[in-house]
Amino acid sequence: MWAIVPVKTFDKAKQRLANVLSQAERRSLMLAMARDVLTCLAKSTQLDGIVIVSRTPEADALAQTFATERFAESPDADLPQALTQATQHLMTHFATKGVIVVPADVPGINADELDDILAEHDTVTVLPDTEHLGTNGLICSPPLAIPYIFDGKSFKPHVDAAFAAGITPRIVPGSRFVLDIDTPDDLTEVLREAPNSQTANFLEQSGIAQRLRKDSYSKSI
Repeated sequence: MWAIVPVKTFDKAKQRLANVLSQAERRSLMLAMARDVLTCLAKSTQLDGIVIVSRTPEADALAQTFATERFAESPDADLPQALTQATQHLMTHFATKGVIVVPADVPGINADELDDILAEHDTVTVLPDTEHLGTNGLICSPPLAIPYIFDGKSFKPHVDAAFAAGITPRIVPGSRFVLDIDTPDDLTEVLREAPNSQTANFLEQSGIAQRLRKDSYSKSI
């Protein structure tokens, strides 16, 4: 079982937070979240390897730090295509029998829960976000058992794709995978739910956490 972690361009990360964070802050936030995710995956006892899928220079440093593989997708590939290319690479060069796709913006995950999920996995496991709209984790054995979608609203399409392939997917609601970071409220949730994470530490040390608390207080009065 291999983990695939797609990492977007850091300089254009988290545009939905542009009204509360500067470009430099969003870049640093993305790096902190990716480090949280990779730290969790590196501690897993159920994974045989990790590959970062990215063409960004920062991906090389992350791969070296966490001793992972790095795969550079074709320049014109969208996210599903990049994940498909990376999966095919793992099947060809590492003979992987299963993959879990983990976004780089789910900093609250932990290795114990991940290992439990992987241990109970069969063919297709879907980890939804809080609203059951997007997919914050997808496990497939064999790889490419269903096509990747990942368009921001992929939870139901992934489930439907599994049933269309004759597979009854396992759905894991309420896991620590539900929290992905897109809004200021999500940042506040990280501070509450994962206070020891590198992401929360960055928010505190950068002063962002204090700004969030001040804004929350101002809205409450």
